[in-house]
Amino acid sequence: MIHLKITIKDIAEMAGVSIATVSRVLNNSKPVKEDVKKRVLEVIKQTNYRPNTFGPEPKRHESRLIGVITPQSTHTVLNDFLEGINNVAKLYGYDIMIGSTDGGAENELHYLNLFGKVTVHGIIFIGSAFEEKHVEMIEQYNIPCVLVGQISSISSVPSVHIDNVTASYEAVKYLIQNGHREIAIIHGPGPDIGKYRFQGYQQALNDAGIPIHEDWVVESGISTEDGMEAMRTIAESGLMPTAVFCATDWIAIGAMNYLMDQGLRVPEDVSVFGFDGSFMSAIVRPTLSTVSYSATEIAMTATRNLIKMIKGETVIPHHSNVTHHLVIRNSTSAITKPPATP
Repeated sequence: MIHLKITIKDIAEMAGVSIATVSRVLNNSKPVKEDVKKRVLEVIKQTNYRPNTFGPEPKRHESRLIGVITPQSTHTVLNDFLEGINNVAKLYGYDIMIGSTDGGAENELHYLNLFGKVTVHGIIFIGSAFEEKHVEMIEQYNIPCVLVGQISSISSVPSVHIDNVTASYEAVKYLIQNGHREIAIIHGPGPDIGKYRFQGYQQALNDAGIPIHEDWVVESGISTEDGMEAMRTIAESGLMPTAVFCATDWIAIGAMNYLMDQGLRVPEDVSVFGFDGSFMSAIVRPTLSTVSYSATEIAMTATRNLIKMIKGETVIPHHSNVTHHLVIRNSTSAITKPPATP
């Protein structure tokens, strides 16, 4: 029996769309309606279609490996990152090899070295700030690399993320527009959930002429327990804010737990705003207002860019931001009375 190779034209006909639409789905080059996108992807899955958009397929004896370096994760957006990477890698015939780290540079360098020795085609890096020691390692093995979750300062290493400063600014501005002037922040470590999300908070307060209360700026880990302890620190400062902007949903859930344990009401006494649009934000009670974005889309974009690099393409954005939006739920409300005391 002769098996004919499925072409992009065949996919278009089977899905009832144009060839251009199929190309947009494969390359994420232009928006496609969600129902149309699902239909095209289902046909691709059923036919086991393998596009050659990025050039000739590797020879049979060549490995098809993409290395992924990521911190250990449990119920965080990192799971969505891995899903997005795996989806696109499989679509183009690549397998992924995961190096799970403790988020420290020493572990990351270990896996960069290991991936170099097993000759992966490229690396997606989700981890700590990408520094000179990381660059030296990938240059040693001449491996294409894309950063996820941070902005690259290395010209040869592109990155994909969201605009953390603008997203945080918009969340805090929303609170201000709803009458809040006493707004705390619980931010995380590192440049993104720490520096950039604080920067957006700071800019929003500055633009509104609201002074920053130093006791209401607290750094925290990213767990719910960390969020509870950070909220305790704010409460014990002697004055309770009317709203708290949290750098992750998990921090925000911890903050809400602390407030309710103290007999305070969310949002009547204190409004709480999260960040990440995690699945838990819609499950907790009260449901959590949050900055939502698609971590899966970030990872898919990064993987597409990496495969382009593997195939030798040079026209790749140095940094790409995916879209975000505010999801307003029950954990926030407009100011209706003076702030509560702890």
